[in-house]
Amino acid sequence: MIQNELLALYIPMLVQGGCPVEEATSLLGDGEHVELLTRQGMAYLQEDADGHPALVPASPDLALQRALARLAGDLAAEHQMLLEGQERLRTAQRGTGSAVDGSMNQLVQFLTDQDRLAELTSTLVGSAQREWLILGDHIAGDRPDDARPPSYSRTRCRAIYESSRVESPAGRESVDADVRVGATVRLLPQIGMSMRIADEAIALMPLAEKSSAGALLLQSSVIVGALREYFELLWERATPYGAPDGQNEPLPPIQMKILRLLVQDLPDKAIADQLGVSLATVGRQLNAIRDALGVHNRFAIGVAAVRRGLVD
Repeated sequence: MIQNELLALYIPMLVQGGCPVEEATSLLGDGEHVELLTRQGMAYLQEDADGHPALVPASPDLALQRALARLAGDLAAEHQMLLEGQERLRTAQRGTGSAVDGSMNQLVQFLTDQDRLAELTSTLVGSAQREWLILGDHIAGDRPDDARPPSYSRTRCRAIYESSRVESPAGRESVDADVRVGATVRLLPQIGMSMRIADEAIALMPLAEKSSAGALLLQSSVIVGALREYFELLWERATPYGAPDGQNEPLPPIQMKILRLLVQDLPDKAIADQLGVSLATVGRQLNAIRDALGVHNRFAIGVAAVRRGLVD
């Protein structure tokens, strides 16, 4: 899914963990390679501790997400060219009564009509035989919260959302509503793209992230299979949401002590003093707690800990 040329540039940067732009130019061969990595979203520029520009590799997760998105976009562009040629052929043959097989029209479709998208999404949810998979935020065609199916009893539904979604009352209620109708939900600190998958045959992806302009309907088994595998990879790494007490592994004793003091709004220094540990130790343990709970800020730690029954 990732071109060998890009991998040959990305892997040395990933191993090194980033470096000043001048060193990156030397490491990668020339400035055009630096530009290629940044243009493909596999690295980005940011200031280092001294305020100098540095090239930092994107995480493997994000690099793979962007490669999948490019693959879908490239296929859609090529397919659109085929459709245009097919339409010209139909026009040329219309007078002879010839027919052209229209099955290719079903591989990739650009959908921008919101009513059609909403109807299609409802049809896919209702007709899925095994699973309806949800990754990321709302995309064009998603049902409103008050139009969910009464239950997912016939079809298994799994959803992965960003942890930030449950940090607001409205977002938390939306996720709780998914759980009430039978969905299994997990959380990740960051998700780079959104999609919906029905069984292993059809996928919906937004034309652009954070946009309701339209969606790509994909029925290519190669692409849908790759998207399904990527979903499973994220599923294994995501943190279960709303699991009953006792289903989550308890945190280590030092982290539980820090957690109990954290929910009392004590600052890191006061926590360190009470436990007789260094400030650096508290910082490291807080990072570990965030990772374990699948959240990315201090407030969300408390919310997730209460929900999972770790603290009162």
